[in-house]
Amino acid sequence: MDERRESDGLDRRKRNGLIAAVGAAVVLILVTVFLFGRGDKEAKPAATEQPSPSASSAATVMPGPQLLNVTPDRETVGRYDKLEWTVELKADYMNPYDPAQVDLGAVLTAPSGKVWNINGFYDGTAWKLRFAADEIGKWSYQFHLKDKTGESQGDALAFEVTEGASNGWIQPSQENKRALEYRNGTSFYGVGVAYPWGVDEWGLDRIKASGGNLVTYWNGNYDNSGSGGGNEQLESVASGLSSYDMRKAARIDELLGSFETRDLNMSFVIWPHDSLADKLGGGWATTWTKNAYSALGEASEFYTSEEMWKYQENLYRYIIARYGHSRAIGIWDLICEINGTDGWVLGDPAKANEWVTRIHTYFKEHDPYGHPTMGSMAGGAEDFWEHGYQTLDLADRENYYSLDYRSYAEDIASRWKYEKPLMIGETGNVTDETAYHNVLWVTWANGLASSPIWWDYTKVDDAMLAQMKVFSDFIKSIDFKETRDPLAAEAEIVKVPLPAELSMEDGKDYADWSIPDWADANKDKDGIRTTVQPVENAEKPTVQAKLRFATGQYSQGVIDQAAAEQDWSGYDELVFDVHVDAAAQKGLIARPVLFPGGEWNEADDPGDVPLTAGKWTTVRVKLDGGKWKNRELTRADLTRMERWGLKVYATSTPNEADPVAIQIRNPRLVAKKAPTIEKKTAEAWMMKGTTLSYGWMVTDLGKLGGKSVTFNGWQDGSYTVNWTDPWTGQSLTTTEAKAAGGKLMVTAPDSEKSDLVFTIK
Repeated sequence: MDERRESDGLDRRKRNGLIAAVGAAVVLILVTVFLFGRGDKEAKPAATEQPSPSASSAATVMPGPQLLNVTPDRETVGRYDKLEWTVELKADYMNPYDPAQVDLGAVLTAPSGKVWNINGFYDGTAWKLRFAADEIGKWSYQFHLKDKTGESQGDALAFEVTEGASNGWIQPSQENKRALEYRNGTSFYGVGVAYPWGVDEWGLDRIKASGGNLVTYWNGNYDNSGSGGGNEQLESVASGLSSYDMRKAARIDELLGSFETRDLNMSFVIWPHDSLADKLGGGWATTWTKNAYSALGEASEFYTSEEMWKYQENLYRYIIARYGHSRAIGIWDLICEINGTDGWVLGDPAKANEWVTRIHTYFKEHDPYGHPTMGSMAGGAEDFWEHGYQTLDLADRENYYSLDYRSYAEDIASRWKYEKPLMIGETGNVTDETAYHNVLWVTWANGLASSPIWWDYTKVDDAMLAQMKVFSDFIKSIDFKETRDPLAAEAEIVKVPLPAELSMEDGKDYADWSIPDWADANKDKDGIRTTVQPVENAEKPTVQAKLRFATGQYSQGVIDQAAAEQDWSGYDELVFDVHVDAAAQKGLIARPVLFPGGEWNEADDPGDVPLTAGKWTTVRVKLDGGKWKNRELTRADLTRMERWGLKVYATSTPNEADPVAIQIRNPRLVAKKAPTIEKKTAEAWMMKGTTLSYGWMVTDLGKLGGKSVTFNGWQDGSYTVNWTDPWTGQSLTTTEAKAAGGKLMVTAPDSEKSDLVFTIK
């Protein structure tokens, strides 16, 4: 062979090799720019560069990940307090939020020998690991790190735990399966309010000062208070799939710190219903388009998609790793109002229930602190979620169907069979001191594990907070770990005469009127809900609300009132007068709404009454045999008419319009002859224990003093009853009650109040 040609060929091979190497380097640079220069909302740490093998080092073994520095924020920590390590590491990964690429954790061993496996996490700027110890003494620990190149372990180290000032996180009681307790065994009874967004220090201070200890917060889209950054979900379209919004994450850190300072517990809602809603309709809020999972498919597929579940597991792992240590995490509220999501309404409810079991199981297997799980359906009378009550740690049933205290007692009785802590995770949505007062005491006297969580903080005024304070102060001395049985009292039934025409409005107190916030016309152009106001100097009792019909399509507003008398069975008609502004648009229609047992039931189309601008229109609602859209009224319905209301709607509206003043005058029940109804002289409920029993007694017939009730299941003998005014917390007197034949008769002492609380030791 010609030496020159051989040399030329070698030179060409060298040149081609050099060109290929340069080309590979350019491709590598472009890929790196694409991956790390995409403008991601959250900065990610650059992956450690590994040397490319060359001809001379082809057999070289690539090094594994390295733990460069592990620094605790202290060497000694109080029990249940946060101990945080900052970790410097070297590993090969692209996404710090994907544990399949990089997995940081530690194994901690308690003085008792119990082993804890805790995951680390990336907080947007640094690697961290957080832990809260529940045992006093010397703990040992060792960090570990894994990436695609291998695994490594850190040195065996130790820290000391001393007695702290906290009782720890809350959990189902080890002694009374229907109650809650702190980790150290101290009794816990929740006093709650929903504060799902807009949380500020002043609001938390008001709740704490009023004795509140349980607050609902959403992983939602509406919280831009505090340091800001709360107006996205933790994993959102803005952050990207498999990445987390570090401003939202920091906002949750901030809130948990504020909660811990005040000894408040957070019910953390991981999936608010609107985050999983898109096309279900029915007036439900929808924010699926802001959910990162919308990149993978439809909202209706969320509960069944295995691809979505893979990313969910990473999200739940991150939530537990970053927040699970906090004693302020009271409840993992996994799903709020599951039947307000596409996967339930447009998908398969059975599959949605399977997802609930799956996410509950994940938290039970991966949360080392054992925070209780909870979830809910919406608060309609028909919303009874058997699967949720059986599966989750806490059995939560919302109540938006009735503010009558008897309905709460009936609900708790219907769920008592589940033998676990019972919750009412949402209720209220009105500012009503009397309703709130009654709800606090009746649920306590029937064995709920917490006061119902009032929706929401903005509806709780100073008078209601004062009632919260009286309630929380009273229950402080009660040990809820004692097992108790619920008892409902028997009482005498008497006949009560009523007038042939019964006014529903006395013109003195208008607090029983309300404006629901779900109706579009009930809000102004800025989304602020209107209010009901009395009309001054009117000849007959009259209220007014300004409604705005401006959606460009169908629009509706609702005004309703609590019924002064709930038994309507002796009346033939509900009658009231309606007036609209002279300048009101055409096409407004009035439709009466009744709430038997608290359940919405609106008149059918024949019951509609067209309204004429500038004129009064009388609306007559036939109670026996009338036509109703939701279901026919029965006589039993008429004996429990909790509210009534007026729906005003238009089938076509402009996009912009001024508010319209709607007036309602002289609502009254009318009968051909004066009716007589039957009522119990008093009602009472009691939780009967072996050491302490307690209960609440109430009457609808004026003063409670001198009225008696009887409880079954008592051993014959004499008992001392201590009475307290539940409005002020003032201790009143002590009386003696006697039991004979297994029946204990309790007689209320002389009092001007319509309700009292009592304890029996």
